[in-house]
Amino acid sequence: MSTLLPPAYPVDAMYSLVRDAVWEVRDQIQAPDALVAGSVLTAMSMACQGNIDVLLPTGLIRPPSLFFAMFGQSGERKTTVDSLVCTPIHEHDKAYTAANADALAHYEATLRMWQAEDAALQRKLGKAVQQCEDLEQYRDNLVAHARLKPRKPAPMRIVHQNITERPLMEALQGDGKSIAIVSDEGEIVLKGGVMSKMGLLNKAWDGAASLSLDRMDGHVQVTNPRMTVSFMIQEEVFQEFWDKRGHTARGSGHMARYLVAFPASTVGFRRMTLQDHTWTCLPPFHDRLNELLVTADQRRANNDSRTLLEFSIEAKELWVRSQNRVESLMRPGECYFGIKDFASKFLEIAGRVAAIFHYFNGLQGHISETLERALDVVDWHLNEFNRIFGDSNRVSQLQQDVQYLGYYLLNRYWNEGHDKASWNEVRTRNGSVRDQKRFEAAMRELWREGSVRFDTESSGRGKGKRYIYLNPQQFQAIAST
Repeated sequence: MSTLLPPAYPVDAMYSLVRDAVWEVRDQIQAPDALVAGSVLTAMSMACQGNIDVLLPTGLIRPPSLFFAMFGQSGERKTTVDSLVCTPIHEHDKAYTAANADALAHYEATLRMWQAEDAALQRKLGKAVQQCEDLEQYRDNLVAHARLKPRKPAPMRIVHQNITERPLMEALQGDGKSIAIVSDEGEIVLKGGVMSKMGLLNKAWDGAASLSLDRMDGHVQVTNPRMTVSFMIQEEVFQEFWDKRGHTARGSGHMARYLVAFPASTVGFRRMTLQDHTWTCLPPFHDRLNELLVTADQRRANNDSRTLLEFSIEAKELWVRSQNRVESLMRPGECYFGIKDFASKFLEIAGRVAAIFHYFNGLQGHISETLERALDVVDWHLNEFNRIFGDSNRVSQLQQDVQYLGYYLLNRYWNEGHDKASWNEVRTRNGSVRDQKRFEAAMRELWREGSVRFDTESSGRGKGKRYIYLNPQQFQAIAST
């Protein structure tokens, strides 16, 4: 089989509370494993980022916030997956939306009262000017009144989609505000105004100590922001963005902050049943999300500091070994030379994931073996980043066709208990590789790899219906991964 297919996502690296929820959603919705895992990690990032910071072995203190970019075609069911996985977060936002409506009504009433008093002061000041009075006597009243001008309540919801620079800064205004930019339609995010401010997003990912925005109508101050970003994008839409802003996205280091994934599609291979969905593993995951959202709200209300997680001596030693390994592979001619930007952030991202695993699963003490689990997950994304963006890993049309047809044969025939397939049936029904020359070239490559062989019904005579025979060793090995 083609080695260009991404391997199975390392779901086993997650603790049972999370692992079992990923498997249950994957099996019930029949969505790609990496897509489900990305949604789950996004939800965990949103729930944890308001509660903890992580002291990396480098000495830097960082938020645990993660950025995700998922690639896939329409119909992968990301909307369904996100809705299921992030239900507690959406319910949390609904409650805050109702509370914010009451706060906004109170603000508008108070503002009208303030404006009426302001108008009265202006009239007094106008008369004083006409009568040539000393205006200094009014200064204290004017200053005191200006200080009483009510402040518009900031939106308290976590999840945002299409957002520009000013609304983003207002949503983050204050100390340690926690938000997320999440969309199953990545075009909304990529074409939104905030993507023209990649430096701002970079600083938010870093958890910058201070950000500010000056405008004619006022000043917005942000300290210690917490922000998760996660979106799914079709390949063609992303390519349009990449053609226009790809140089900036890589050059600024913005793209290097994303865990990317382009899993093999399950569209066309899903099987509908009338069996009722029984959720046993997702509810405990939701309970933990709810618990952490409440904790974050209480922490902000009480002005309590966030918990600072540190690494054990053993984890620090593993960090050093991993850093040295990845660093050596960024040399010219080595496999990560073309993605030095992401490889340079590999350990920091792994540290964030380790902190999320540690805190979400209620572990005590220093971060220890969770770093090894996090490295397994982020290493998958490191190789996926290399597969998608690495200079030596550009996928030709032939390789794409081989990859698609190999997966089609696996899902449509081998997984259904068949070790052979009609040549004409595969050519006409596979969905993507219909052109005869492309189809034949891809099948020859699969034959050259030893994945398949061809023969006719009347073997040896060259007559009869033509069949594709699947190599059991190759397909069984792929099916079991």
